Amino acid sequence: MISRARQRGFTLFELAVAVIVLGLLATVLLSRLAYYQEQAQRAAVAQMLGVLRTSLRVQALQLYLHGKQAVLPELQRQNPLDWLEDRPPNDLGELVAPDVGKLPSGNWFFDRSDQKLVFLLRTGNIFSPARVDVMKFKVLLPNIDADAGQLASMPDIVAAGGPDAVALPATDAARN
Repeated sequence: MISRARQRGFTLFELAVAVIVLGLLATVLLSRLAYYQEQAQRAAVAQMLGVLRTSLRVQALQLYLHGKQAVLPELQRQNPLDWLEDRPPNDLGELVAPDVGKLPSGNWFFDRSDQKLVFLLRTGNIFSPARVDVMKFKVLLPNIDADAGQLASMPDIVAAGGPDAVALPATDAARN
């Protein structure tokens, strides 16, 4: 005869504890995934800036070699993404004083009004509301009378101020 005390299976309490533990593990996992996604975006931005810096220096040296140093200031007003053979797929193009709160995160654009390259970095996790850090970059060039050594090291694309955070509305946060 089988005793009722020896029945196999979970009690309701054991099932609740298992669900809570699994929920906590899922929460930690999602939090870490959001962190690594943000770090991957930052690495992609750094990689793109490296490519743009190299392209800028090549263009500056070409102008120098052809005796067109007077054209150097024009590079400062150009969209750096135009220097690439293939534009990145997350390029929104050239915009004039856009409302960054309405633009999708994870994208580049060139702000014509202040002549800066901008990346919209999505930050936040499941515990905080999503927001977009506006990362702005500016082309920095030497004087027209710079020599080849200065042109090989001086032209640069530098951060233009700290990131400005823009909170995403709930509908945008859910969509991104």
